[in-house]
Amino acid sequence: MSYKLFSKNNGSEHDLKQWNERNLEGELKGFTNRTLTQKFQEYLSGKNYRIMEGGCGFGAWCKWLEEIENEVIGIEYDERIIQKAKEFDKSIPIELGNILDLNYPSASFDAYISLGVIEHFENGPQKALVEAKRILKPGGVAFITTPYLNPLRKYFSHPLRSLFFWAYRITGKKIYFWEYRFTNQELENYIKQAGFEIIETCIDDYDSSESNRHIGLWADWFFLRKKNGEIWELNTMGKLILRFLKLTSPKNYCSGWLVIARTLK
Repeated sequence: MSYKLFSKNNGSEHDLKQWNERNLEGELKGFTNRTLTQKFQEYLSGKNYRIMEGGCGFGAWCKWLEEIENEVIGIEYDERIIQKAKEFDKSIPIELGNILDLNYPSASFDAYISLGVIEHFENGPQKALVEAKRILKPGGVAFITTPYLNPLRKYFSHPLRSLFFWAYRITGKKIYFWEYRFTNQELENYIKQAGFEIIETCIDDYDSSESNRHIGLWADWFFLRKKNGEIWELNTMGKLILRFLKLTSPKNYCSGWLVIARTLK
């Protein structure tokens, strides 16, 4: 069963805060040793595909995908984030839009990418997935990731977070929905219900060769982040914990779950 995660900030405030702490150069550096990077290289490298990324932030993946010979369009709903992206690189192919109602004709893209986006709709991800399928050509490929309800979160970080927000709320302070954290089966079922055929599934984080960065630990445990470090970079304690966790399956502590699916021809 999915976990409903709350925040002290509303969605707009939360978005701006997280992107204010990031930059395009750091985002691109953080792609090294990502499991997701490996899958993009496998499926999209040198294909000259027409690709949409729905919910692209600064557009770092858009830039990376262009460099491996694809035509890419990034959709972002917040004008402030687009403005910051253009300050980093005016050529970033981002435009303002709504992934629930895309201003593109049906069957006009070869691939669709959604990385940590569809979990932010409190009514569920169905509408975003159906719209993604609409703009894909027959046989088009979708790459969908959401935060994963792994055992570390289920038994440790989420109970502590729930306790904190229970105490926070009884003092009269307001809390806001931020995202769902789905099990792998929940996410896969949503994608099938939208009319996709699943090709492959795997974790979304860093591979076993990476010892300095980890998305799941960085995102959930603020005291494991390297001071003045780059995105996903861990401090000494974080690296030690990561080394210990690597004795188990990555599925126990990874940040996200990736589903690669296609529309039927």
